[in-house]
Amino acid sequence: MYKLLIAEDVKLIRLTLERSIPWSDLGIEILGSAENGEEALARMEKEAPDLLLTDIGMPGMNGLELIEAAKARFPDIKCLILSGLNEFEHDRQAIKLQVLDYVLKPLNPSELEAVFARAVTELDRERRERREAELAGKAAREILPHLSGALCSVEWSGSLKKAKLAEQALQVMNGGFRSRDFALADVAGAVGLSERYLNQLFKEVTGETINHVIIRLRMEEAARLLKDPLTKIYEICDRIGYADQDHFRESFKKHCGLTPTEYRNTFL
Repeated sequence: MYKLLIAEDVKLIRLTLERSIPWSDLGIEILGSAENGEEALARMEKEAPDLLLTDIGMPGMNGLELIEAAKARFPDIKCLILSGLNEFEHDRQAIKLQVLDYVLKPLNPSELEAVFARAVTELDRERRERREAELAGKAAREILPHLSGALCSVEWSGSLKKAKLAEQALQVMNGGFRSRDFALADVAGAVGLSERYLNQLFKEVTGETINHVIIRLRMEEAARLLKDPLTKIYEICDRIGYADQDHFRESFKKHCGLTPTEYRNTFL
């Protein structure tokens, strides 16, 4: 149930609003009503509403000032205006404040119900997207540890669908980064997306490009192999897909801050 707070200075209208609409059928619970902006803000401090329906022309703090103050405290609140004043200046201010919808006086219960049905649809959509983002983060945290320790700190975002595609790309990279010619084109082909779109999607979700992660995986594998003093550096180059030892040395130093030899010596 979404919680609605009503701010209206005329008692009869407040009572009509509370009683003329089957709020529970819409998935809405009336949190309370206030006769001015100051009282409405005080109620919000005790329990934050999801929806605010406010008259514009109230004494003291008017409806637009109330909306501005409410959004400063509760950025996700959805605000709707109740007014018999159909003036351009109010419309312009309301657009600036990102008001969700209008309800014009005299009250029409059918129109009012339709307006709030749309508001609930918008809240449902946002709640669903937040849930998908949470699931995406959970999926990321579950797969990242076994792929790369350095990748575990990546902050994931976006939809669950995008997260799954990024997960597939990570799995392809984890299996193929050791091949000498392995590149973005191989990952895109395996996932079934264009190179440009996959790279944009992957960066949106993980904060890194495909090529950056391929290099990261290679350097982490090289660091693991360098701990074995019996494995030659040219053998490590070959095992992580590098043909040029100088290129490998530059990449490793850029990634780890030490040359391969210096890094190996820290374990001797």
